[in-house]
Amino acid sequence: MKLRIDTLFGRMALLIAAVLVISHFSWLAILRMDRRQQQVDYSVEQMLFQLGSIERALDAHPPARLPSLVEVASSASAEQHTTAPKGRSRRLVEQFTARLPQGTEIRIEDETTPRLWIKLPSRADWIAMPILWVHNPPPDNRLVPGVMLVVGVAIIFALLIAWQIQRPVRDMAAAAEQLSRQHPVAPLRERGPHELRQLIVRFNRMMADLTRIDQERNTMLAGIAHDLKTPLARLRLRAEMLADPKAAAGVTRDVDSMSAIVEQFLSFAQSSEPTARPVPVDKRVSELAASLAEQERKVVLSLEAGEGFRMIATQLDRIVGNLVDNAYAYGEPPVCVATSRTAEGYQMVVEDEGPGIPDGDMDRVTMPFVRLDPARGGNAHSGLGLAIVDRLVRQAGGKLTLVNRNEGGLRVEMVFPFGAMAQAA
Repeated sequence: MKLRIDTLFGRMALLIAAVLVISHFSWLAILRMDRRQQQVDYSVEQMLFQLGSIERALDAHPPARLPSLVEVASSASAEQHTTAPKGRSRRLVEQFTARLPQGTEIRIEDETTPRLWIKLPSRADWIAMPILWVHNPPPDNRLVPGVMLVVGVAIIFALLIAWQIQRPVRDMAAAAEQLSRQHPVAPLRERGPHELRQLIVRFNRMMADLTRIDQERNTMLAGIAHDLKTPLARLRLRAEMLADPKAAAGVTRDVDSMSAIVEQFLSFAQSSEPTARPVPVDKRVSELAASLAEQERKVVLSLEAGEGFRMIATQLDRIVGNLVDNAYAYGEPPVCVATSRTAEGYQMVVEDEGPGIPDGDMDRVTMPFVRLDPARGGNAHSGLGLAIVDRLVRQAGGKLTLVNRNEGGLRVEMVFPFGAMAQAA
């Protein structure tokens, strides 16, 4: 599975890794600083012990012999050989001075073997003694592999915990995707932290409410459409019995328009996902174009998607039929239907050369019962055509986009990802 940083798990993984690496290597840096301080402290202790030993040797009767690097000299000799403390030894000298009696003077002799010249308040002469640095074997490099091993194990366990925490969110995103395509979704299992469990409970409640509302709406539309069929059939029969041919023809046209609206109601109410096997889109569109040509609705075809592009026949028939019907009702011929294979997935496009749709109305034309201009399309339209197309495209796992063409007319573009097509097949 490819890790993406912009996902919840990716960002949690990045945060955990960064915190662990920073904390462990900060601890390693603190340990190194502490070791350097300990080195200075040990050196100061050794030099204090050395100075005490020198003082005891000088005060002995008779005075004990001093080592070759230890010297007792006058102030003139000290001024000649020494300078003020600076550089690497300054910190050592400062701590060493803080441990000596108040009023002690210290200077440094920078030669092959650096020495400290010390003037104690209780003595008239200066005491020269070598600077002692305590060198412990540095364990830092040996600590690095161990620190890296601990960080690696901690990151693995932390990522496993983060993976478990984000799984409910991932399942919820997948369920929302299925819900947006009008697919049935089972209630999600309540798990994870308290806040996530609360969110899952509300999400399940929302899904149940949406499903119930959708079913009630579809039942109402189907019931109305079904109940209207019988009165329409009686109206058509009575129109045929009228003595006035013009009045009979007018009534018949009204009945046909109302029948077309009823059929749209029934199509919109049929929201359940079909279970038929998919058919090749290019072949089916060719057959639909031939059928539409018999109804004096010519369609220009450009079918290049290939055999891999398959959809359920009833869905495809309603999509193409509604779009061609809208193109002839609201646009102008020629109407073009094209299919192709793109990087995003299979693409189907329906275009006309009419006036298009105002930009401000693009977002609402796919909503049910929205008619921008009822006077443009006659009486056989109820504002459900694009709503039916949008629902069917989402059921098939695709995405619908409406764009006004620069040269005039509306371009309806539908993209169906390869994954959705493979799942449907």
